[in-house]
Amino acid sequence: MKTLLQILKERKLQIFFLLYVLMPVPVLSLLAQNLTLSTVAVGIAVSFLLLAVVFLLSSFMTTRGVKIFYSLLLAVTIIPGTILIGYLFIGRVLLSGGTITSIFETNTDEASEFIAYLNPWLVTAVTLFVLTPIVMICRMKQPERFFRIRRHKYAFFTLVLVALLFVTVRPVAQRIYFVDFYRVFANYKIGRFREERALARRHEQPFDVRTQPDKMPRLVVLVIGESHARHHMSLYGYPRDTNPLLSARRSELCVYTDVVSPQVHTIPVLRAALTFADHDHPERLTSYPSLIELFNRAGFETYVISNQPLLDASSSYDAFLKLADHTADFSARKAPDGILLPSFEQALTAHSDRPKLIVLHLMGCHIGYKYRYPADFDFFTHLNDTLPNAQPALTPEARTTIDEYDNSVRYNDYLLSTLIARIEREHTPAALLYFSDHGEEVNEFRPFNGHAYEKVTSYMCEVPFLVWLSPDFRARRPDLRLIPSRPYSTVDLPYTMADLAALRFRGYDETRSLFSPRFRSRPRWVGNYSYEAVIDLTHRAEEQQRTPSYAASFFKGL
Repeated sequence: MKTLLQILKERKLQIFFLLYVLMPVPVLSLLAQNLTLSTVAVGIAVSFLLLAVVFLLSSFMTTRGVKIFYSLLLAVTIIPGTILIGYLFIGRVLLSGGTITSIFETNTDEASEFIAYLNPWLVTAVTLFVLTPIVMICRMKQPERFFRIRRHKYAFFTLVLVALLFVTVRPVAQRIYFVDFYRVFANYKIGRFREERALARRHEQPFDVRTQPDKMPRLVVLVIGESHARHHMSLYGYPRDTNPLLSARRSELCVYTDVVSPQVHTIPVLRAALTFADHDHPERLTSYPSLIELFNRAGFETYVISNQPLLDASSSYDAFLKLADHTADFSARKAPDGILLPSFEQALTAHSDRPKLIVLHLMGCHIGYKYRYPADFDFFTHLNDTLPNAQPALTPEARTTIDEYDNSVRYNDYLLSTLIARIEREHTPAALLYFSDHGEEVNEFRPFNGHAYEKVTSYMCEVPFLVWLSPDFRARRPDLRLIPSRPYSTVDLPYTMADLAALRFRGYDETRSLFSPRFRSRPRWVGNYSYEAVIDLTHRAEEQQRTPSYAASFFKGL
């Protein structure tokens, strides 16, 4: 015991370093609203045991060995630690596998915009958090070694074995934040590799698509929005006039009022909406053609025009969009979505004997809201316009965030109206369908703006879904049932798009088309939650916000 106390006394800086890199995430997990107290307690206990093992192992090393060992430990903990701690403070949740995967597929432009949107004090704190352990390592000196491998080899190899158990035994490894982070990363990379091989094999297989020329449109335009919450659209009853142009066309539109997304992050949503994979049949991601491929095989000339990185290998849904005959990626311009209009005009007027599918992928209302619209759309300000349903406790910064979000919604209104007006002038059988990948929570009932599956609410998954049909196409397709109250999930978009374009194929299910007379409502999933469970979670979160616990009140000031 005396020897142990002496070791602890002489290695105070090492102990502080290990506490610094191993314990903040498990301890700060007390802030997480998606974890139980028992789960947090187990995580703290496991992490503390790992700290003890690592400290004892370092007692066998020289000063140089300790610095190398701790530098490696810092290298593997600093990135997951910074990300997880940052989100614990911002979102009060500990990120799980699906959201961590989305981080792996975030491009550098999105990451830099997100950082720029953060509080400067938070960015400064993160910078200091990263630099502090580096300074500690530089100042470390190893006193005389108490243990040597030759004399204490059984103890040394026992410690090595225990350390390996921490990273290889799954129930234990899942409790160690950085081990679990890299486990998710490894599974993601392996899954991507297998998926790419399966897709390559499927592309070589025949898949018959039948067409009905007398029912087919000459033009289908699919517009994919981003983070567009229908709760902030005057078209859906929002008090601010965020949809002046679409509202003027209300009689021409079918505005669906009960549509949800299958997840609350872009990548899993588009992997579902652009393929035939769903909650019950994930294997259809590779066994069925994607939406673009389906239209290719039906003889359409296909275009994808994107303001999000399209040819970047970081996003796994790119593989499905890049199958289009023509692609254009404008994300490097870092401009509002109006930059897509000239390319849309070119696609629209390009000579072709084939019908066309034009897909536009918008930046929409993505976080960094003030970057999503030009200066002349800086319309709303809480200084001269009362925020609807505003919380009395909203900070000026939060009110400004709502203004910026509503401005991005109003600009989106302009863009969609411009597209419809341009298609009208073609006087051809045409259809435009718009939906958002997911919604957004914008300080609705708590100080949070964004979307996170770990704290999912209905605001994040209830999305706008609009359909416009040209008069010529309406006359051609009297069989389409436009019933705005139908309950629907965008996971069934491929069936709806196939019905709209009069395509039939093996596996087509008309009960899953939003326009079919035989449409049948189905259970709707948001990740692994039923939509009904999400509504219940939302009500509970709202109630918790109204009557916060003592712990929540304490941490609110952090």
